Amino acid sequence: MWEMKQPNYGDQIRVNRGFYYHHGIYEDDNHVYQFASPKGSEVSPDTALIICTTLEEFLKGGVVEVRCYLDNELKNKRSPDEIINYAKSKLGTGLGTYNLITNNCEHFSNMCAFGKAQSNQVEDVIKMLFGGRY
Repeated sequence: MWEMKQPNYGDQIRVNRGFYYHHGIYEDDNHVYQFASPKGSEVSPDTALIICTTLEEFLKGGVVEVRCYLDNELKNKRSPDEIINYAKSKLGTGLGTYNLITNNCEHFSNMCAFGKAQSNQVEDVIKMLFGGRY
């Protein structure tokens, strides 16, 4: 579940980009970690890597949504410090490994928060198209 509210240190955040949600990890208004292409080459997945931007740059005029966790998710969620430290440790990595289906911004965000790369957006589309068989 996601809620429109001010994020806190270590929160998973997302912004609606029209056809998809873009995900990141919030440290503060000047530090949002995300798997994206650097400014100027946004259209090329080949240039995507783990970068740090401001919240304003991350949102690009959109509205921030913060992840609210279910009880079973909280059992597996890392602490805010662990989430931020993991995100920082990945800065500059990932160049050339972006893949919409297997390695995207939501995979990165979930890896930071849970230690497991997963994309609910991708899983939902696959279920819709293939009935969960892929």
